[in-house]
Amino acid sequence: MRRFWMWARYWCVLVALGMCVDRSCCGPATAAAAEKDARGQTVHFIQAEHTHLTGSSQSGGTAVWAYSGTATWDVIVRPAIYRLFLRVRAGYAADHESGVRGKTAYRVTVDGRPVQLRLVPDTLLYGSDESNWAWIVGDVGKLGQGPHSLVFSAAWHFARWDAFALTADPVYLPPREPPLGRETERDLSLLTGEQTKWFQGFSVWPGEVAANCPPTAQPRIATSVETIALTACRNQHAAAVVNVTNWLESPLLFRVSRDDEQRPPEAVPVLPAAAVTLRHAVPLPAPRKEALADALPRLDDAGLMLLPPGETRQLWVAVETGGLTPGRYSTHLRIQPLNAPGRCTSQRLEVEVQILNVSLPARHPLDVFVCEYDINRPGMKADLSSHYVNWLHNCLIPHPASTNPDFSSLDDAMARELKYPGARSVFFEQWHFRTDDAWQQPAHRASWIAGIRCWARHVHKDRGLGYDAFTLHIYDEVSGGGVDTFLRARELVREADPKVRVTMTVTPQISLDEVQRLDRGVDVWCPHMELYEVNPEVIAFLRKTGKPVVPYYCAENKRYWPAQMYRRWAWKLYEQRTAGLFMWTWLSRDAWQGRSWDGGMVFAGNGGIVPSRRWELMRMGLEDWLLLDLARQAGHGEQVDELVARVLEQPESAATMRDARGALIRLLSCP
Repeated sequence: MRRFWMWARYWCVLVALGMCVDRSCCGPATAAAAEKDARGQTVHFIQAEHTHLTGSSQSGGTAVWAYSGTATWDVIVRPAIYRLFLRVRAGYAADHESGVRGKTAYRVTVDGRPVQLRLVPDTLLYGSDESNWAWIVGDVGKLGQGPHSLVFSAAWHFARWDAFALTADPVYLPPREPPLGRETERDLSLLTGEQTKWFQGFSVWPGEVAANCPPTAQPRIATSVETIALTACRNQHAAAVVNVTNWLESPLLFRVSRDDEQRPPEAVPVLPAAAVTLRHAVPLPAPRKEALADALPRLDDAGLMLLPPGETRQLWVAVETGGLTPGRYSTHLRIQPLNAPGRCTSQRLEVEVQILNVSLPARHPLDVFVCEYDINRPGMKADLSSHYVNWLHNCLIPHPASTNPDFSSLDDAMARELKYPGARSVFFEQWHFRTDDAWQQPAHRASWIAGIRCWARHVHKDRGLGYDAFTLHIYDEVSGGGVDTFLRARELVREADPKVRVTMTVTPQISLDEVQRLDRGVDVWCPHMELYEVNPEVIAFLRKTGKPVVPYYCAENKRYWPAQMYRRWAWKLYEQRTAGLFMWTWLSRDAWQGRSWDGGMVFAGNGGIVPSRRWELMRMGLEDWLLLDLARQAGHGEQVDELVARVLEQPESAATMRDARGALIRLLSCP
């Protein structure tokens, strides 16, 4: 009878409030969800399996076995007086309610304070010995606005938790049986900045492809971004990045995966799997400066990324647009913490991509060269060709004085590399003049000339390379007395075959007089890019000769130069109308230590190579060069020159370059 009047009282109150009492309906009072009652208060609800489990507790089906472990629910509330409901296993099979009668077998603390629990009348539900449930309730008291931690335990090894509800509604009763309602969405707007960091555990915030992301980087605000976007042309390698900061005092292991299974019918098409590559920037020691996040390895097959406490890492989303038609695409990434407290839930990031109806050429007009010293690594073909490298390195010329020169190694390397997509010429380099001065002795002169002639004939006649498809490098960065030595050696090459073109690298320290003396022996100039800043009169002379000018940089300067420079370089080359670019070098030494002096644009990987941020930005710059060239061909030469000047006047501004590139695309998109 007592129970009857209790339920009658509840029914009258619910009717007065205009609420549905049919437990099959999802009204404001019965759906234990983020639904507000008549006083604007919220019922907070969560399934037990979505709390943070510790110890021996284990999720099984739609409930959690306690097994002497704990479950923690971190919930965000507005200030009010609250009650807590627990749907739990009621007892042993013999009586079905021993776990909830009297002093229940279940325990809970709220912010460390214990709450007494009691059975909610008429909520026992027996389905079987395993499906045996009841609601218990406790008075929590007043809670202030913000996060609160509820920790659940049990004095019974086989206890089970099914669901929890926290409410400020004095007449709220949860449904006796499923459906129990929708889980409450957390309201981070109720938190301070520091509370947000603690509650989320990590923040996902926008990054810049050209900017280093050291471990100490932090966002201005802790709220995570939900969408990033990029615009690309066809046949382009584009990228967007986000930084991920771990606010916890323990390491976070993440799994990053694509999550496109549930999409609304009106959603744009999904980016094809082959078009997206996920990488992360690895910070390495760097002398004099902060750690350099330069290496960009792919995420492993599981998509795992480890983030130390208090540190930041960058997630790089590379998009290759070659097989995509113009239009809008998207993909969702799920960034899932695997070892975080339950409040630190997965975050979803949408990557929106717009492909414009502007196509970049597959081949680059510039001569693009990186010294790779006859290395033959897995992945080399795809990497070099995708970065427009078309001038291949060959250092396998036999000694000119050899009586029976063996060209087999040279031929093998040529046959392999000239099959790379886009390959069109060979940069032959030999050190024999530098390591053996016998050529300067009259007795050996004739044999050296004969050996050089034999090599040239083999390359041109036997291998079929035109004289415009190969060059010869015999001395490097000469100055002072080295100029005369080079010129004497050059005469031997000319006497052997006057059609062989010879290259010369020109250092920033060279004088105008030395360059003028070199002129009669050089067919292709390779000046260091610093000459454009420190000695423009030398550059003016090189251009005046009318010979190809292919400037070079040394990549070991990555320790001092911003990555933005590698993209800006192509804009400078366009301004100067150079014939190409030259980078020393592709892969060199063990760059993973970060402090070893090396010149590599890529890092050695396990069975392949790992690109650097500089390498990717250099390719982006070459793509910008193609846009500049296309815009000029379309009759926009004046606007192109203005954009180039603007970018070069603000060399460190990624925003200026981004705006200029956008202006180019708009020019090309116009009918």
